[in-house]
Amino acid sequence: MNENVIYVGLDVDDTQYHGAAFDQQTGETIGFKCRPTLKGLVRQLEKLQSSFKDYHLIICYEASYIGFCLQRDLTEAGYRCDVIAPGSVPRKGGKKSVKTDRIDALDLAQFHAKALLTIVEPPDATTEQDRDLLRSRQHTMQRLGDVRRHLQSLLRRHGLHYRSENKTRTHWTKHHYCWLDRTIEECDGSLKINLQLLLQQIKALDEVLAIYTQEIDAMAARPEYRGPVSALTCYKGIKNLFALTIITEIGDIKRFPHPRQLTAWVGMDIREYSSGGNHHRFGITREGNRYLRTAFIEANQRAYRSPVISRDIKVRRRDTDAEYIAIADRCLKRINKKGHRLLDAGKHPNKVKVACAREMIGFVWESLNQAAA
Repeated sequence: MNENVIYVGLDVDDTQYHGAAFDQQTGETIGFKCRPTLKGLVRQLEKLQSSFKDYHLIICYEASYIGFCLQRDLTEAGYRCDVIAPGSVPRKGGKKSVKTDRIDALDLAQFHAKALLTIVEPPDATTEQDRDLLRSRQHTMQRLGDVRRHLQSLLRRHGLHYRSENKTRTHWTKHHYCWLDRTIEECDGSLKINLQLLLQQIKALDEVLAIYTQEIDAMAARPEYRGPVSALTCYKGIKNLFALTIITEIGDIKRFPHPRQLTAWVGMDIREYSSGGNHHRFGITREGNRYLRTAFIEANQRAYRSPVISRDIKVRRRDTDAEYIAIADRCLKRINKKGHRLLDAGKHPNKVKVACAREMIGFVWESLNQAAA
């Protein structure tokens, strides 16, 4: 441990930046606050540096809405800055504990000095922008689902039921939209206006999602993504959307020497509480990257049920290297065998999907390492 180091913790928000400097050698602490701008923060850091001329600063803050832009700005300004995984910050117990921004910043500085924090690997600016686009599409999908459910509830409350009238269970098809247009025209008053506005929102969000899909397909064809995307889209259940989500969220696959580490980072490691010879294992931890966790589980909604390679997958595999196809085939056989074994044992289908998703992570790790070689 370098003795000439001052650890600085930052608590960032929209109104103010709170900072705390900690000298591990003497135990001295200095607090400060400034406006939430780079200029104001650098001014405070310069004052701090002038007070500790023979020391260098190591700054850290928790990953939040601000992303990695502050880390990049401070790095360009000549400071070392680490972004901390929020789930790795130890929490102090006790009902009478006090929590303020100043105390949070001091805790970060002290925990960082004792190497108790997990540092998040920062992506480059382009990868972060691509990742934000994929996350925004998922957010738009959630908004679309909320509006659709609200419209369906409104129709049911007024005795309008598409499934009972048409003897079908499929919503949001062309036939369903035609039924909605006819039904809305037959309504009157506030109900008609409300349904029209909700349907307009749904159609507008559908158009936005179509644009997102075009941009994602164009992104998959870019040189930096073409190889990894080709390695992943030969899997059953993974197309451009999930492939790019996996690639942009993971970043550099080489930072995970073993697939077990990637599984834990995704949050699909098994929770365990074992003591005194008693072993208790529970569900997954859910303490990792929720976007990746969702992508892997969605990819296994039906992939494990049949080992048959569809025509669509054969088309995606036309220009794919044989080594990637061999890995994907091994994965398909593995999750198919495990999925049916768990179903035959009476496990709930949702648990089976999660178990198969955990198996897929190891094969995806292998494919991405082959693509990065």
